[in-house]
Amino acid sequence: MPKFEFVNHSSVILSHDNVSLAMDPWIEGLVFNNSWNLLTKTPQKSINNLKRSKFVWFSHEHPDHFNPSNLKIFSKDTNFLFQKTIDGRVVKFLKKISPNVREIKLGEKYKLSKNFLVEIIPFQYLDSMLISRINNLTILNLNDCDIKNKFQLEFIKKKTGPIDILLVQFSYAIGKSNRESINERKKWAYDILVRLSKNIKFLNPKIVIPFASFCYFSRYDNFYLNDSINKIDNAINFLSKENSKIKFLAFYPGDTWVFYSDFSNINTFKKYQKDYENMKIVHIDEQKLNFKLLKESSDEFIKLTKNNNNFFNLYYFFFRNNYKIYFKITDINKIYFFSFKTGLIEVKFFDDRNDKAWCSMTSQTLNNLFKSGYGYDALIIGGRFEANEKGLLSLNYIFKFQAKNYQNIYYNFNSIIKNIFYKIFKRQKIYHKR
Repeated sequence: MPKFEFVNHSSVILSHDNVSLAMDPWIEGLVFNNSWNLLTKTPQKSINNLKRSKFVWFSHEHPDHFNPSNLKIFSKDTNFLFQKTIDGRVVKFLKKISPNVREIKLGEKYKLSKNFLVEIIPFQYLDSMLISRINNLTILNLNDCDIKNKFQLEFIKKKTGPIDILLVQFSYAIGKSNRESINERKKWAYDILVRLSKNIKFLNPKIVIPFASFCYFSRYDNFYLNDSINKIDNAINFLSKENSKIKFLAFYPGDTWVFYSDFSNINTFKKYQKDYENMKIVHIDEQKLNFKLLKESSDEFIKLTKNNNNFFNLYYFFFRNNYKIYFKITDINKIYFFSFKTGLIEVKFFDDRNDKAWCSMTSQTLNNLFKSGYGYDALIIGGRFEANEKGLLSLNYIFKFQAKNYQNIYYNFNSIIKNIFYKIFKRQKIYHKR
C-alpha cells in the first residue's frame, strides 16, 4: 500500500513503488511579511525525506506553500511540478534550481510511475488542487482552494469520481480584524467548519485529513488573532459529529501512515495541545523606515498602478473618495496621508473620532504594502494592521489593482475584451464562478 508522511502545515509526502511526491514544503521561517510562524518545528528526518523526494509539487505561490528560502534543500535532480500559468514566474524561479520543471496544463494527467499519476486543477487565479491516483486510490488535496458553491463541488466530483482521501484546510487564514473584534473571529472559525462540513458531506470521501492550518499569528501586532483559531481536536470533533460515517485523521510532523492501516488521533491531539499552549511572540528587530524611503515606494506604486491599468482614471473618477487613507505608523509615531492625487504626505494630527479612513501599521509593513506584488495579500492574510471600516474599504480600492495585476489581471482595454470572450464561451468556469 502507498505511504503518507506528514511533514508540516500543508506539506506531505506520498510514496509508492519507490517514487515519492512531496507537496508545498514550508519547513521553517516566518512568512507573509514576517506575520506567521509554524506551530511545530519540522523534524530533521522529514526534511531529509523531502530532499530525497523525486517529485515536488507546489499548489500556489503563497509563501506558506512556495517558500523560496526553503527550496535550497533541493537539487538539480529534483523534478518540480507546477500548474501552467500566464507569467511562468514560479517556473522560471524553479529552473534556477533544477532543469527538471514540468508545467502541467488543465486536463493533463501526468504519470510519476506506472501506477501513480497526478492531475492539477487550477482554481480561480493563483491556487490549484491536486488529484493523485495510486493504483485504485484517489487522493484529493484541496489545500487553500476556498470552495464556496455547489457548482464548484460538482465540478470537482466529476473530475475525481469517488474520493478515498481528502486533505483540507480547517482554520482561518486571514487577519483583517481589530484587537477588540473577537466575536468576528469566532464567527470566521465557526463558519469555516460549517462550510467545510457541508463540502465534506457532498464530496463524501472515506477519509479526511485536516491540515494546512498548523501555523499561528506570531508577531506582537497580530498575536491577538490566535484567540479564536480552530484547533485540530475541536475541528475534528465538530466535523465528526456532522459526518459520522467518515473517518478523520490528524497527523503530527514526522508521522508516517500506510494507507488504511490503524491510526489513533489521541497522541496527536496531546502533542498539538502543548504546541498551542506554547505559542509565543517572535521578536524581530525590524528597521524603522524614514519618510523619504516610504515616499519613494509610494510614488513608484502610483506609477506602476497607472501604467499597468489604463482604465484606472475611470475607476478613480467614479470612486475617488475611496482612494485616500490615513496611515498611523506605530513604530515611528507618525501619521501619513495617501491618495493617488497627493501621493504620500506627512500630517501633524489625526483625530480618531472623525469619520475618515484610517489604518495603523509599522513603517516596514507600509513599505512592503507599496513595494511587493502581493503586498496587499500579505497584509490581509498576515494581519499586521488595524483599520476602521472605511479604512478597510479604502485599502481594497487602493491596492486592488496591485493585487489583481499580480494575478495577471489588468484593468485595460485588451484585458476587458479578453474577459468578455472568456465569459461568453464559458471556458474554465471553475476559475471564476463564485
